[in-house]
Amino acid sequence: MLNFLLAIALSVLWLAVLYSDLRYRRVTIPVLLALLIVSLIGRPWPWWLITGAMILLPRRWTISLVPIGLGAGLLLNDLAPGMAIVVGIWAWVMKWWAGADAIVLVALTLRSGWAGLVAGLAVMLVAAVVLFLKRRQSPATLLLALHEAVHVQSRDTVVIPTESELPAAAVLAVVGIGLDLVWLFEVLGGLR
Repeated sequence: MLNFLLAIALSVLWLAVLYSDLRYRRVTIPVLLALLIVSLIGRPWPWWLITGAMILLPRRWTISLVPIGLGAGLLLNDLAPGMAIVVGIWAWVMKWWAGADAIVLVALTLRSGWAGLVAGLAVMLVAAVVLFLKRRQSPATLLLALHEAVHVQSRDTVVIPTESELPAAAVLAVVGIGLDLVWLFEVLGGLR
């Protein structure tokens, strides 16, 4: 019953993230905190501490959480959240993502494990390519972005208009909704 209530609560929070990111291009801190707290229920205490530090530490210090996240993942035999923390923090520190995007990826992975991490990143890649094609960007733009990613360059010098950014938190929220719906259908199918 608790898992059913958590799935319903998470679905409402995923919808709030989706709406907020698409409508206002930002997700409020109370929604992000609620999403993380509900995703952390039933998880070991190290994930609570690490995600709390991820939220509270300034950007320049969060990079120190990368080895801690990986270490916790190895010690707990639960590497998916550690990898989500690494990807999320790295993308945030490099200014490829906003902090909300990183937090949503971590919440998705805490909730759904490897399925959440892999599906989230795969859908992000597909959404980025679709957005790129829809906007009829020059191939040189894609090559420049790939070059920056490969050479780990920060996005400090590049000004990206808000309307042209990929709404990463919204895309990840859609994945969260989808994974929670799959889980709910499995549970409801098992009740028959």
